[in-house]
Amino acid sequence: MAIIYGVPPSPYVRKTLLAHAIKGISAELKPTMPGSDDPEFRAASPFGKIPAYRLNDTTAFSDSSVIIAYLERTNNTNSLYPENAEEYAIALALEEYSDTKFSEVVSALYYQRIIGPMFFQHDTDQTRVDDLLTNLIPAQLDYLEKTLAGKPYFVGNSFSVADLSIGSHMLSLYHTQFDIDATRWPAVATFNNAFLARTEVKEQLAQELAVFGK
Repeated sequence: MAIIYGVPPSPYVRKTLLAHAIKGISAELKPTMPGSDDPEFRAASPFGKIPAYRLNDTTAFSDSSVIIAYLERTNNTNSLYPENAEEYAIALALEEYSDTKFSEVVSALYYQRIIGPMFFQHDTDQTRVDDLLTNLIPAQLDYLEKTLAGKPYFVGNSFSVADLSIGSHMLSLYHTQFDIDATRWPAVATFNNAFLARTEVKEQLAQELAVFGK
């Protein structure tokens, strides 16, 4: 059985765990913090980033996108990548957007309100929080609302890696108690509610709440 190195509340570990659950693939989670000096972890992730992934004694690698691409190559159950070439490209582009631009602002709020105070004795910077709530996060939700255009999925007619990635970061927003205004962002709110209603997401959320002692 493969080993995933990381912690469930990480949005990238979350994304990887959810991909396994959606595709019905078992893996062992080895709790590992970013930057850990564990030699097996570092062999899989030389720069100390999570998640990392070990298949066996000789094969290990890191990065959520890489891990999910590997899963797709080796297991076609509940495919996360569109068959159509144009939709495939759009899904990958949205995954990249989600893991960079969207993650940048969402993770900032997640750190200020949850991760920093809980794990790093970090005092919340309210000025930073106010900017995130008023300007930075709404701008990205405006973009996502336009991209969804009232559809249930970001690409095509089925759940894809784009939905998985965006939904995984929205789960960070859930932890921060950010309210997705259904009047301003109706499609995003509907998507988020559907994502939270998935069995795999409910189980993942339970794991994370346990880590937070809730």
